[in-house]
Order: sequence, then structure tokens, then C-alpha cells
Amino acid sequence: MKVSGLGHFPLGTQVPNKEHAVCVSLPSFEDVVGYEEKRPETLKNLKSGYPRFVRHQKINHLADYWNKRTPYIGTDSFFFTSAKDWKLAENILQIDGAVTEEKEGYLMAYVPEGSRESVKINKFLQHSGCGLSSRQAETILESLGLVETSETVSPNADAEDQIKAVISKAHGPKVDAEDVLLSSSGANAFTSVFRAALEQSRQERKKLWIRLGWLYLDTIEIMNLLTRSEEQIIDLNHPDEFEKLEGIFASYGIEIAGVVTEFPSNPLLHSCNLEKVRQLCDRHNSLLIVDPTMASPKNAQVTNLADIVINSLTKYANWEGDVMMGSAVFPKSSVKGMAIKETAINLITAPFSKDAERMAEQIPFYDNFIDRTNHTQLEIVEFLNSHAKVSSVYSAYQELTGNNYRKLAGEGKPGCVVSFEVNGSFRDFYDELSMLKSPSFGTEFSLCCPYVYLAHYDMINSVQGKKKLQQAKLPHELVRLSVGLEEPTSIMEVLGRALGKC
Repeated sequence: MKVSGLGHFPLGTQVPNKEHAVCVSLPSFEDVVGYEEKRPETLKNLKSGYPRFVRHQKINHLADYWNKRTPYIGTDSFFFTSAKDWKLAENILQIDGAVTEEKEGYLMAYVPEGSRESVKINKFLQHSGCGLSSRQAETILESLGLVETSETVSPNADAEDQIKAVISKAHGPKVDAEDVLLSSSGANAFTSVFRAALEQSRQERKKLWIRLGWLYLDTIEIMNLLTRSEEQIIDLNHPDEFEKLEGIFASYGIEIAGVVTEFPSNPLLHSCNLEKVRQLCDRHNSLLIVDPTMASPKNAQVTNLADIVINSLTKYANWEGDVMMGSAVFPKSSVKGMAIKETAINLITAPFSKDAERMAEQIPFYDNFIDRTNHTQLEIVEFLNSHAKVSSVYSAYQELTGNNYRKLAGEGKPGCVVSFEVNGSFRDFYDELSMLKSPSFGTEFSLCCPYVYLAHYDMINSVQGKKKLQQAKLPHELVRLSVGLEEPTSIMEVLGRALGKC
């Protein structure tokens, strides 16, 4: 282990202590609120953040450089890795009056400062994951003579092939490296696949999509953004609603384009009866897209049942915590999935070469990292279940849906994540916890995330949002814990001290 997540990390600390770190510390509850409400006193301490949510300082540096050399006064500038990504944003968001400039390897778009267009583009880049990476920005700055030194990464012409080889093996013996597409992020993998799936469903005149389980924020937002007004999305957010699926298929079968689910879900780690879902999709020629990122595709063996498997490689594969990347896997057994692959190839945003090289340095330890965190997570779940100050624990093997997960994963493979509620003051627990507090998971360093506050802060602060969270049985004072490579007893000691204060 190179970096531990145990201890105090001041506001804005990047972990690891590297230019391209994915995680940044939000140590107090007030820091979380300040970050979400964009308070200047909080934001001034954040040089970076989770890359799709916070624009990296290297990208800001590049923007400042070009803004001083353009006649576009009073504008906000945005970076896209290609013209095709900008065209998607322009068309979907109905952006009028933007000015664009194509540079070598990227495109800049200018819109009026603080305008609705600016807000929409910023959100689009977050949800679609197709923006410039910090390493690409750094490389551009170096070519412009604006930085003297940049990160040293081992040159590797075979980096993408090496990543694909490990990831394909994790998905099971029926997946080869050629079945894997790499993308700039997990969000972009889903965006590209869903765009291709929509093309297919529209040709088949299927207009209904089902979201099974509470899905990750960006998956929800991209589906909402890309579907047309005549297309419908049905949400079955909680396992209590999963039993409605068969009735929905019975009523609307020929109209159902597909089902999108996570196995297990983020952040409550619920698992549906995926075998049953597969049967229903087969019966009605519907697509099944599954994302097993929470536990990793190595643990959650869904490939034999899914048409397409989405995975954020920022988790587990990037165990050192400094690369954004994703993958889409297309099992050869799925005719529908393979047809979508042919379209998705031309839609996906490929990872920047240095990001791939950096990932290739970490990927040889992928299997070992997962095996070690599996063991630690089981010990932490046992500790939390027995603690008087913990009211609810959510893990892959939880009583409510654990049998569904167990059928595909077997025993002892929960992944690194467990979520829980404290029996006491959430704020006091959070402030007392001597651990890195940041988005993300699947890193060598343990970290804690106030998930709903960071992913759905707007819902917490609206009557309608609160109602939706309540209907989904998603508690807003939820702790999502990602265990790292520290000794389990050390993690328990840190948790125990904080629980004792709430």
C-alpha cells in the first residue's frame, strides 16, 4: 500500500498527492454543504475534484491561456475531445450562437458567460464524460511551453491492449479482448452505448425503457436527456418494486426497448433477480444493459446474462486513484449487443493515450486488489452489523437481495463497498471520522462518501426531491464506505471512534 486513507486530510487535499488525483478531501459536513452550494470560501480551497464534477486546474490554465488570445469577451469556454462530441452537445442541448475553434486533438466552444447554455454544457460534460482529461490538458500546455515538467508515465504502445486483456478476463471465459471498448470514463461508456441502443430501438419502434433499481446519477440524467418526448422511462427504484417488472412486461412487452440496471446498485447495493430479468428480455426481444461496477465485474459475474456490460475502470482497475476511464463489454452470445457495438465504436470517446499508459501501470494488480478488499469488506460489515451506533447496513450480501447476488457471484466476493446509517448524529459522525471523505470508491486508500449529499443535494432541498428519495427508500444521511488496503482492525478503530461521538 502506497497511500492510506486513515487520518485527517485538510479541505482540498488531493489523494494521492499527485496532479491527476481523482479524490479530493471534504473533511467536514460544512465543507460538503459549501461545495454543493458553491460557496466561495469552500471552492477557493479546491484546486481540483472528482474530474467530471470539478474542472481540473490544468484545464482552467489552458482556458485562461486561450481566453486571453481570443476576441470573445464575456464568454465561458468549454473543451471537447472531438467535433463529434461537440455536435452531440450542440444538437441535444439545442445550443444556439456558440463559437467554436478546432485545435489539434480538441475543440473549444464559447458561449455567453453565466448563460443557460453555459450551465447546460457544464452539466452535459459531467453526465456524458466526454470532456478533456487533465493529462491531455497538461500535454497541450507542455506543447505550448506553459509547463516545464509534466507527469512521468512509462511509454506503452500496447497500453490499451493490456488493459483490455485484464478486463476481458475479469468478465469471464466467454469474453475476449476484442469484445471490450475503452472509453474516457464509465459515464461515457454508458452514454455511447445508450445512444447506440436508442438508434436500434427506434428502428424497432420500441419506446419504453425500464430503470431497475436506483441508478447512479449520471446514468439517470443521460437517459432523461437522450430520450425523446414520445419515449417513456419507468423507474422501479427499490426491491419492493422489482416484482412489478413481470407485470410491466406482460402489459407492454412489444414496446419495451430494454432494461438498465446495476448489479449491485449504487449506493444501497441491491441486486435484482438478473436471471429472471434475462428471461423477460428474451421473451420480448428487449435489451439488457448491466453495470456491475460497485462490486467489480470480476466479482459480479453478469456477462452470461447481459447484452452489454458497462464498467467504470476509475474504480478497482485504477486502484491508485488517478485515472478516469470506462469500458463497455459486448458478449459474443448477444446478437443485439454485438449490433450495438458496431454503432457504439463510432460514438465512444476514446481514452487519452497517457491515461491509458497510466492505467496500464496499475492494471497488473487488479485481481489482487479486489481479492484483498473482498476480505476486508466482509470483516467491516460484520463490525458494523454488531455496533449499537449503526442502525442499518447495506452490502452485496444483505438479507433483502443478497441471494440474487450470491447466485452469480458466489460467496466471499462483495467488492469493497458497504453503506450504512448511523444511530445518532450524522453530522457528528462525519466530522469526527478520521478518514478521507471524498467521492469515488475502489481505491487502495479507504474513503467515506456522504453519497446522497454529493449526488442528489438538490433533491434533499426540495419537497418533490425528498418525496422521491423517500419512495426509493434512499436515506439522505447515508454513509458509503470504500475499504482499502489498510488493516481491517485499523479501519474498525477509526470507525469505532467516530461512532462513539455520534
